Amino acid sequence: MFGKDILNGKQLCAALGISTTLLYRLIRSGMPYHQLSPGSRKYYNLEEIKHWLLNAGYQQKTVWAK
Repeated sequence: MFGKDILNGKQLCAALGISTTLLYRLIRSGMPYHQLSPGSRKYYNLEEIKHWLLNAGYQQKTVWAK
């Protein structure tokens, strides 16, 4: 939809190899996201998310895990 850097939730799950359940857990843990207006869809910057995951202590093996 937006290219390779800005992704929606489904695209982010595919890019990271995670489930939507884990995506929602990461959001509750403080993972950054962007919205155009309150209540609108969330969008994610892939590099920003990868940086956050590494700083939060997650490691990529076959999937992201803590």
